[in-house]
Amino acid sequence: MKKASAWQRFRYWFDNLMSKGTMSLLLLLAVITAVVVVVGGLLAVALGGADGSGADSPGSSIWFTLMHAINTGVLAKEEGTIPYLFVMTLVTLVGIFITSFLIGTISNGIKDKVADLQRGKSRVIEQDHVVIIGFDENVTSIIEELAIANENQDDAVVVVMAERDKTEMEDTIRDRVENLGNIRLVCRTGRPDAPKDLKVCSLDTCKSIIINLSDDFMTVKTILACENLLDEYGNDEAYITATVRDREVLQPAKIAGGDRAEILNFQKTVARLMVQTGRHPGMSEILSELLSFKGNEIYVEDIPAAVGCSLSEINLRLPHSTAIGILRNEEPLLNPDAQARVEAGDKVILIAHDDGQTHLQDSAPVDEGVFQREPNVVEEPHTLLVLGCTDMLKQILLEEDAYAAPGSRVVIAAEPGKIDADALPAQGQLANIEMDLRECKLFSRSVLESLVGEGPDSILLMSDTELEPEEADARTLMLQLHLTDIAEEIGADIPLTIEMNSTRNQKLSQMMRATDFVVSSRITAKMMAQIAEERHKKAILNDLLSDGGSTVYMKPVTRYVLAGEPVDFYTLGASAARYGEIAIGYKKYAGDGTFAIEVNPRSRAAVEFGDNDDIIVVSQG
Repeated sequence: MKKASAWQRFRYWFDNLMSKGTMSLLLLLAVITAVVVVVGGLLAVALGGADGSGADSPGSSIWFTLMHAINTGVLAKEEGTIPYLFVMTLVTLVGIFITSFLIGTISNGIKDKVADLQRGKSRVIEQDHVVIIGFDENVTSIIEELAIANENQDDAVVVVMAERDKTEMEDTIRDRVENLGNIRLVCRTGRPDAPKDLKVCSLDTCKSIIINLSDDFMTVKTILACENLLDEYGNDEAYITATVRDREVLQPAKIAGGDRAEILNFQKTVARLMVQTGRHPGMSEILSELLSFKGNEIYVEDIPAAVGCSLSEINLRLPHSTAIGILRNEEPLLNPDAQARVEAGDKVILIAHDDGQTHLQDSAPVDEGVFQREPNVVEEPHTLLVLGCTDMLKQILLEEDAYAAPGSRVVIAAEPGKIDADALPAQGQLANIEMDLRECKLFSRSVLESLVGEGPDSILLMSDTELEPEEADARTLMLQLHLTDIAEEIGADIPLTIEMNSTRNQKLSQMMRATDFVVSSRITAKMMAQIAEERHKKAILNDLLSDGGSTVYMKPVTRYVLAGEPVDFYTLGASAARYGEIAIGYKKYAGDGTFAIEVNPRSRAAVEFGDNDDIIVVSQG
């Protein structure tokens, strides 16, 4: 092998030095300058100085040589022997080269630093901040909720990190979030599962982490990375909130996060919400309000005066709040039996407009003369028309089967090739409903007219998860236009529930006829924000939204009180307590068929209900 020449070795060394960045270049320039100045100064002394007398000392000669190197104007005023001026001219020329190179190096260094800052690679120095990992449609909803939750904080910080351009993330958030309130937003760029990138977010001083990724496997990896870093830093106060879409990934995610993580799976919750909404329009509005920091929300408060009282007795004494459960030893007891009493050390779980303002007054009177004593309404066979087929459909069918009366049907219509029968429940798994699968051209007017003409009791319009969210919403809006027009032509009043990906597109959809909307990403975001701010809410929300405990239902008002009679909210709540339920609001229809939802009404004054109105209750399944 041919041996490298000295010049090649020098070039190799020089190239490596140059590639190390601005600091290496500055060091090299400093060394060259020092060598030139010292050599030039000593050479000037050897030549006898400016006048050849040799009176200059080495120190003063080196100083004057340095002045020549950094200030070209000195040479123009210089006088002396020709050899001396020749040396100073060389020093000045070298100085011009070094100064030019220095200016360029500093300029490039500043430019690189600015570019690095724009890429979002610098470390965050904050305390008690919330870190959001991942960037999608959910992020803006999460930030909106955190902004509301931190309205009373002077300097709340939210750090967002994703594999996206920092400037792009900031622009998107500014465009979509109307009011950041007191939140100071910091965006950083990096891989969510890379510990080196995660360290930029200062996990050692954060208060909570929200993992908001669309890929379940990447979510598990990121949980592992965050958990290890929190353990390494010794940050025992911070915890992780994450969501997974596949129930099979739920357990591995819990194992990865251990005690530090709160892992959520929304597929079952959203599926139940869709089924309930089809039967009782307005359910998504109720749940959205309970999950938001704006308006009514769930609080946990210590009320010493409530010790020894049951929830039904407490609700007769609350002027503006509704008690729905007891928090005992950090475990929620929602809608406990009538014999349960608040004990010392317990806290009361409330639906209220504001925290810290709950007090008990004298017990309100109850008008038992308006109590209705009808039994539960018997569920009639129900026909549900589902337009579209997604991976959530299996869970929707299971939920529909749990609520439906025997003899019910579900007609599933989707584009050719879109229905995966293997991904749906087998007919033997369904006790109450019969599936009817139809592959057809959904965007054909005649096909839609035929499907609606069969007279379904409700219609569920699913979003196509195989498309980008914006494209899927655009197709959903097109189908809604057809359905709206068809319903008007035939005079049908069929509840229509629409799944949307974006709240912006929902606003467009609201301009047309639609009974209700389910924006699953927004519900997901609201729950994650709630838990990221107050970890104890995870257990309460799990209980409230699960099928195993007490959850939110709508039931006919005629089951509780007489229609056409003025009834205050205390009397309504007392009637619900007879069935082991807690009234939290009502849905009242107007003459044009629209309705208004009141959750935890501020006024407990008497209201006259109609036969079609509903009461919103927390009840056993």
